[in-house]
Amino acid sequence: MGYHTGALRGVFLFLLCLTFFAQTPLGDAASLARAGRYREARAKLAGVPEPQTIPQRIAFHRLKAAVASGLGESATAASEMQAALSLAPSDPVLIVGTAVAEQGAGHLDRALALAERAGENATAKAILGDIQEKQGHFDEAVNAYQQAIALDPMREQYRVALGLEWIEHGAFDGATELLRQSCSLFPKSGVLRTLLAIAVYARGEAKESEQILNDAITVDPGYRPAYRCLSKIVLESSAVPSKKTLSALCQWDQTVCSALQLRVARESGDAKLRDQAVEVLARAPQSDPVSHCALGQAYEWSNQLAKARAETERCVALDPSPKNYYRLGLLYQRLGETALAQKQLEARREMLRKMSEETAVGLSALQLIPKSGK
Repeated sequence: MGYHTGALRGVFLFLLCLTFFAQTPLGDAASLARAGRYREARAKLAGVPEPQTIPQRIAFHRLKAAVASGLGESATAASEMQAALSLAPSDPVLIVGTAVAEQGAGHLDRALALAERAGENATAKAILGDIQEKQGHFDEAVNAYQQAIALDPMREQYRVALGLEWIEHGAFDGATELLRQSCSLFPKSGVLRTLLAIAVYARGEAKESEQILNDAITVDPGYRPAYRCLSKIVLESSAVPSKKTLSALCQWDQTVCSALQLRVARESGDAKLRDQAVEVLARAPQSDPVSHCALGQAYEWSNQLAKARAETERCVALDPSPKNYYRLGLLYQRLGETALAQKQLEARREMLRKMSEETAVGLSALQLIPKSGK
């Protein structure tokens, strides 16, 4: 998951004793850092000697680490935190802060050793989970995230980390149970609901998944991955979406909206709506698979098979999903291209050999969620 951005600066600045530096260039630098004005803070620090007392020296290095972190200089931040830790090697706050810094710098062995020293600390357990996840140790990562949750049950990011870990490894029942409970604890969380929807979909419960994603959009309209996952799941289906889904996605993306409006137009026999949708899709960027997939269907429905073939082939090239392989295979069969049809259906079987179609779509949707969950 990675806790070395905002969390890193928070650890560095938390309990930073500004009284040590009051009415000095260091005090000014600390105030600037707290305001996120890191370049100005560094300028204030230029040429300032290290203080003499140990508490002031620790605060000095923590301040320099915070500035370096704010400027994206993770290795420098880690070095400054190590300098602070060397002055108080048993300080639990410094141990955890240095572990976060080392993780952010990509020094996983150092971060792991420090996190293990930190004892029963939720942030340290989450760091252990992150590192174990990166190293492919699933059971150890799950255990670490569970400990982080037990130590700090109301920290959403730990639940997101564990939910992601379970989903990525196909443990959908565990993920579903955790995420249902978590959604009740965090009623405004779009990311938890989006992850729950993916876990539910991967278990084959498509309708409930759609409803959960609509709930995610309702509680957090600005959470973009919820829209991306909803569109992915709905477009993989052949059904006409609900009015609520159509409304949400039409407010989000016009290409997706037009692709779904084609289905509405076909079901209702609305030729005007169909033509409007086709016009929008034809203007979409050539790199957008949604437009090609939808146009392929539209042309096939109107028996324009040559156009349907061209668009559906582009669709598969841009988005080689099981559903799209299947659609192209059926189209080739209609065109009498038996060998090509067989090739597409074989590609689909190969993709589905180790997972169900719902799981394939669910994991594909999961890639739409950044590891930070945002």
